[in-house]
Amino acid sequence: MASSTAVKQKGKGNSRPTKSDASDFDDKPLWNHVKVLSVPPNGGGNRVWSCNFCNKQVTGSYSKVKAHLLKISGHGVAICKEITHEVCATLKMENEEAEKKKTGAQLNARKKANYVSLPEGSDLSQLKKRKGSNGGALEKSFNICNRNIADKLAARMFYASGLSFNLATSPYYKKYSEFLAANSLPGYVPPTFNRLRTTLLAQEKAHINRKLQPIKDTWKRKGLSICSDGWSDIKRRSLINIMGASSGGPIFLKSINSSGIIKDGEYIAKLFIKAIEDVDAKNVVQVITDNAGNMKLAGSIVEQTFPHIFWTPCVVHCLNLALKSMCQPSEKSTHFKNCEWILKLIGQVSSLKNFVVNHDMALAIFQKYSELSLLKVAETRFSSHIIMTSRIHRVKSSLEKMVMDDEWKNYKGDKVIEAKAHEIKSLVMDDEWWDIIEYLLRCTEPIVSMLRSADLDCPKLHLIYDMWDTMIEKVKVTVFEHEGKDLITDQSNFFATIQGILVARCNKSNTPLHCMAHSLVPKYYHESWLKGESNGLRRLAPNEDIEISQNRLKCFQRYFKDPNDLKKASLEYGAFCCGNGYFGEPHVIDAMGYEELLSWWANHGVNAPLLQSLAYKLLSQPASSSCCERNWSTFSLIHSIKRNKLATFRAEDLVFIHYNLRLLSRRKEKYTSGPSKYWDLGISVYIHIHDLIFLK
Repeated sequence: MASSTAVKQKGKGNSRPTKSDASDFDDKPLWNHVKVLSVPPNGGGNRVWSCNFCNKQVTGSYSKVKAHLLKISGHGVAICKEITHEVCATLKMENEEAEKKKTGAQLNARKKANYVSLPEGSDLSQLKKRKGSNGGALEKSFNICNRNIADKLAARMFYASGLSFNLATSPYYKKYSEFLAANSLPGYVPPTFNRLRTTLLAQEKAHINRKLQPIKDTWKRKGLSICSDGWSDIKRRSLINIMGASSGGPIFLKSINSSGIIKDGEYIAKLFIKAIEDVDAKNVVQVITDNAGNMKLAGSIVEQTFPHIFWTPCVVHCLNLALKSMCQPSEKSTHFKNCEWILKLIGQVSSLKNFVVNHDMALAIFQKYSELSLLKVAETRFSSHIIMTSRIHRVKSSLEKMVMDDEWKNYKGDKVIEAKAHEIKSLVMDDEWWDIIEYLLRCTEPIVSMLRSADLDCPKLHLIYDMWDTMIEKVKVTVFEHEGKDLITDQSNFFATIQGILVARCNKSNTPLHCMAHSLVPKYYHESWLKGESNGLRRLAPNEDIEISQNRLKCFQRYFKDPNDLKKASLEYGAFCCGNGYFGEPHVIDAMGYEELLSWWANHGVNAPLLQSLAYKLLSQPASSSCCERNWSTFSLIHSIKRNKLATFRAEDLVFIHYNLRLLSRRKEKYTSGPSKYWDLGISVYIHIHDLIFLK
């Protein structure tokens, strides 16, 4: 318990009065919902406090706290407008219960022996502390017994409630336990069902908003991207999720229940415009969505409303569609003939996986030889067919041992199953079949690698244009090497088909914003990058590329409406790309090749203020809306079968707290080391498949 001296110090952020204030603990529970900023030096009931819900500062006694929180007028204080009717009702219940207790006898916890209540049938007897003990052997033995009892009670809570054991690694679980151990709290009762879902939930949301403020403060200088995606919850309510992604990480902003509403472009555009206005349109760089028709229309409406904001298709969705076109070509498509072998191979891989997973005997034999399981990858997951094929290739040895096992030779079932088992064995023992799998994985590796790289919540917008070119070139090298052809003089029908698919998707996903961001990367003007790879082909600087230059001009015209600003920005870019003036200094040119992007612009961009300001924003943006995909997993976790009666607004608050608490935790060093390492990846069973692959 804090001393009275410490309590009387101003500005300590006490959430309520100290024990020395007599009945202020139990008789006046509403002190728990305000923050006491200062107390009078000579005592008295008036204090300076601020509301945990609306942050309003008031000087007054408990009667004003009560009037403010319970919305009682006529007491010289404004009522709290942030408290909902439901929360207000819960606060009234708290206050009424405290007043009832006040009329009864008070339990003197300091004079009563401490005890732990055990369930019937327990073999642990009630333990009592002896008065006047000074840490002797007897007291230590009691402490050991008490610790054991506490451990068993905690374990029983896990077992009875079906809690994940990974919860024990949560830093928040540890903080709660450590606080209870370090503070004497006689008569403490954990939060009730109603407090958890109302007042405490509202207070925690306010707390999270304060914690997120440092990230929001970076938006003015570094900007943010509005990311959005749609989802249906367990009650089949259609929900639209909106996130704010920046260099500080993604933040859950809001979700909208759009059940029964036609989600056309105009409706979605209104949601985007409202979200943009909430975070200040000046801070927003782009809106990232998938490239569905209604999203494209919504994006164009946003661009008309805010000319400086660009609609950007999610590059990860575009890459996934490219892989789908390769692996599942339509018979009517122009690329069906050259990609038919991939379709056949994917069908065989899927058939093998399904047979093993869906037949107990086959699965039991497989598990004798493999520690890895055969993944059940959802069709909606990015590059699902390639992930499944890759896993089959990884367990090749186990599959070969499976079909050579004596039990497999004696596989019994109906004629269809026995024929299928024979077909599976023929596939697994076919070396040419495995060669085809390896070739497919080599061909698609550059695509999957780019997908994984872009599927991160970190700045990638400025890299996408170059990543497309590099990825297509790597696919070409793989195909030509396999076919034994010369890269310069020969042609490949298969590569021409794949190139056509990739270029079509690239053209749909690339925007003027990609080109503008690409133009601001100092490395792309340095000789070490321009000289190219070992193939001897020299790269073009961004100012030498016609497509990039045309799109860069479009961006300049949208960003700088004032002709004088447009002229100045063009002159600044000319000096930057040509190395004129200060940009031609040897140490400045040298730093282009090794210095981190924003650091380079901070150190050397002062002579080009318009360009520098633009660089800070464009070089800090993501290229994917995958943070929404991962966040729907969070929403799905909270909308479990047991809790599907949650109101959407309460589920939204839970997601806001759940997701943003994890975001804040991941920014700490302890997240990547120690007992709480990656603590949140084990709790949710809805981990994004690429997160798992990336971590491995």
